[in-house]
Amino acid sequence: MNREPIEVGAFTWARVQRLYDVDAAAHWQRCESEGLECPLQVFTQLFHEDAGNAEFAAIVRAVDWGRVRWELQEFSGIALRQVGVDRGFQFAVDEARERTAQFGIRDDREEVVNHWRDQGSWFTPPVMVAGDVLASNVEYELLVGYTRLGNLLGLLDRDEVPEARKQLVWVGRTWINQG
Repeated sequence: MNREPIEVGAFTWARVQRLYDVDAAAHWQRCESEGLECPLQVFTQLFHEDAGNAEFAAIVRAVDWGRVRWELQEFSGIALRQVGVDRGFQFAVDEARERTAQFGIRDDREEVVNHWRDQGSWFTPPVMVAGDVLASNVEYELLVGYTRLGNLLGLLDRDEVPEARKQLVWVGRTWINQG
């Protein structure tokens, strides 16, 4: 008989990381089997790729991720200019923005450069949450995709991407079960 304690309640960062597997899909399946509802594309960026980042963990560790529901939404460049970024990661946004504003998109991966040129957008939508998820008064807070946002802002500054063009972004919102 298995004598390990059964975890119930909040689906915290620590709980997600205790279920870690080097394979992102296996990690996701472990968490999903315990009740976490999160699209694989969000899960991989949010919980797997940044699993060892202590600075990032400090931002998200108190969230009950089991109460967050995800939706792929469109945001204009105008709206994305207003998204909050944690101070510890603002430099990454600013650096990418400045570099892109000066030189355009630079990346070793040709497919990334071509996608920005042809689509005026990123391959993988960044991840952000509504302010209430982090108990913040900011309307939206970017969690993953600082360089992507910086690149977009730089292209907006260069007028290479129209500010009204819609960009796909994963958005998490607190969900309260009324049942």
